[in-house]
Formats: sequence, structure tokens, C-alpha cells
Amino acid sequence: MRHLSGKDKKNLSSVLPTGYIVDKKDEVIEKDNILWKNKKPFLIIKDKNYFPHLKNVEEEHLKCVYVDRGAIPFVLKGADLMRAGIQIIDDGFEKGDTILVKDEEHKKTIAVGVTMFSSGDMKAQTGGKSVKPIHLIGDEFYSSEL
Repeated sequence: MRHLSGKDKKNLSSVLPTGYIVDKKDEVIEKDNILWKNKKPFLIIKDKNYFPHLKNVEEEHLKCVYVDRGAIPFVLKGADLMRAGIQIIDDGFEKGDTILVKDEEHKKTIAVGVTMFSSGDMKAQTGGKSVKPIHLIGDEFYSSEL
């Protein structure tokens, strides 16, 4: 466990996902590849990148794809999201962007992933992999405690 200094927090601000803010007054702790902000899970650290934690996700700042009921069990096991399971694709994201994967029926976020295609290319896709999951409900990050 490591408490971030004021300088660390200032440097962190330049690499945070859109909409994510760290103030110098915030208590920020890094433990087991999770950044905790004021004792709440804030971000996942994976491959030296920062991704939203599902328990504290800023949904208004991220684009989404919505999956059908049949895709959910596979997503929750960590499988790459196949184009066939995606029913709705938000406009305006690029290849490599962080997005939310949501259940089409209930509109609940079930995973955070990285896109393998832009939104336009994904809509034109007829099959294959579309989203690489990074963090999902029930994974080691989700159940972690400070």
C-alpha cells in the first residue's frame, strides 16, 4: 500500500481518464493495482494505464456498447466481446478508447473495456472480436478491499 504525495497526485491528473479528477486534498492510495480515492475504489491500473473502477464509474464521460442476454455470461468470464453479441453501439469513439459494456435490457454496466475498432468500423463489422474487457463485475478488482 502506497499513499500518493501531492506531487504524485499532480502528475496523476495528466493521465486520468476524461472526467476523473484528483484534488490535492484527496487521500489517494495505491494498493493491488487499484487507486483508492478517499477510501473508495477509483481506478484500475493495468498495463501502466488507468481505467475506471466499476464501483465508482463516471458513466456520463464514457461511450457504451449494449450487449444481449446471451453475451453476458461470456463477458463476465472475461472473454473478448464478439460483434454478434453487441446490439447497440454509441457513436463517437475511436479504436483503443475505454468504453462501458452494458446489459441491453437493464442498462446496467457489467464491464469496462477497450475498443478494437472505432464506433463506425464496429457498426460495419459483420463478426469477430470488438471489445477487450479490462475490468468486470466479479473480478479480482471488483471484490478488492482497502
